Amino acid sequence: MLVAAGRRGLAPLSKNLLYVEVERRIEDLLVRKRYRVGDRIPPEAELVESLGVSRATVRAGLSRLVERGLLERRQGSGTFLARPPEGVRLRNGLERLESYTVHAERLGLELGSRGLKIERVAASAEEASALEVPEGTPLARVERVLLVDGELAAWMVDVVPEEIMAAGEALEGFDPNAMLLDLLVSRGVPITHSKLLIDAELISPDDPVGRALELGSVSAALSLIETMYLENGRPAQWSRNIFLPGHLDLHVVRELYEVRRIS
Repeated sequence: MLVAAGRRGLAPLSKNLLYVEVERRIEDLLVRKRYRVGDRIPPEAELVESLGVSRATVRAGLSRLVERGLLERRQGSGTFLARPPEGVRLRNGLERLESYTVHAERLGLELGSRGLKIERVAASAEEASALEVPEGTPLARVERVLLVDGELAAWMVDVVPEEIMAAGEALEGFDPNAMLLDLLVSRGVPITHSKLLIDAELISPDDPVGRALELGSVSAALSLIETMYLENGRPAQWSRNIFLPGHLDLHVVRELYEVRRIS
């Protein structure tokens, strides 16, 4: 069973380069608590208590984050998030179905598109199987490269049966700074859950995906294949997303359900 992510406590800090460890822990806190650009972070006294270190060590860790441009100190007001931590990009738990648009907004990141193509196509064998429709069924297909803060981050393709959304409707209503899921939900399509397959693959610069992502050499990538379902259990959307390293961090939190007891 998947549950909301969270921690009940922090592990003891290493005694080596304590201020560097404090810097890392504060950076992790900014992501886990979903701080957005402009949000005020906890005061020093609260960080001292939660991290179990001296005020001087907390100040040193904060100073390093200020020097890196992640935090901004405002006299008399406190310390605020200036920009998201590098390398974190989109950080996503799998316990809730939310679009990447929502995650990006929480982290103060700007999404965009390059090479956007929206067209009417006939369902391939793979698409037909995922969407539970006959091969050749008319689909609306959205293909693009996702930009995160102007950087190439992922190659994305989404398909939906024409009976759910026609290509013309998708072309008219699609926001290049958002996801197809956002458009479907805003149009009243009752999507309730999804199934997600996660895998790793190597992308060559000579592959169509590699060319779209402007790769200069073979790169490892994260493959996310997802099927969205309606409240009646029928598939409504099938997606294949290829993320380059450093743009998406997935995690799963599991409840303890049953174990074998050893006598």
